[in-house]
Amino acid sequence: MNIQGITTNAMLTQLLMELKSGNIRRCEAMGLTLAEIQALNQITVEDLHYLVSTPVSILTISINHTNLNTMLAQARREQIRTQRIDRALTLGGSIELMQHFFGLTAVEVGCRRRLAGVVTRPGRNQTPTEAQELSVWQQWKASNIDNLESLDALEAMMLIAEQQDISLTTVWALVRGWSEQPQRSVV
Repeated sequence: MNIQGITTNAMLTQLLMELKSGNIRRCEAMGLTLAEIQALNQITVEDLHYLVSTPVSILTISINHTNLNTMLAQARREQIRTQRIDRALTLGGSIELMQHFFGLTAVEVGCRRRLAGVVTRPGRNQTPTEAQELSVWQQWKASNIDNLESLDALEAMMLIAEQQDISLTTVWALVRGWSEQPQRSVV
């Protein structure tokens, strides 16, 4: 069976399933006339076999290139978002942080942690040492990011958390604390 035969088989099956489920509007949206819908409603197994086996093309398939390219771009963005979420969770992103940057609920964060095998310890994050805080401060200032709410800020904080080997939530708390102060001088 060639691709046309497979496609015809799949399309006819889909149409019949829609029809038998009472989704006449869906059949019309797929391009069938009322007379064709009525004829398909009376189809026998032998008729179906003939339609599927015929070498005559009864379907025309076309690609909506605009929609395809839009969906491919959206899929790439979603993949990047998912990778960013997984990275943030691995680096110790708290539920609050995940809600803030990604809009995830506590349940979603918990599920993603379980699926990724990320184990969190209960309670507050460990307080950084003065040396760690100074190092984080220097890296944060070097990043030159003004908008703490941006994904660039999140990326910079994740890099700092990786390089300093402290939790992302700790870095986020430090940076938020500094942003609330009028002007920070070196510790």
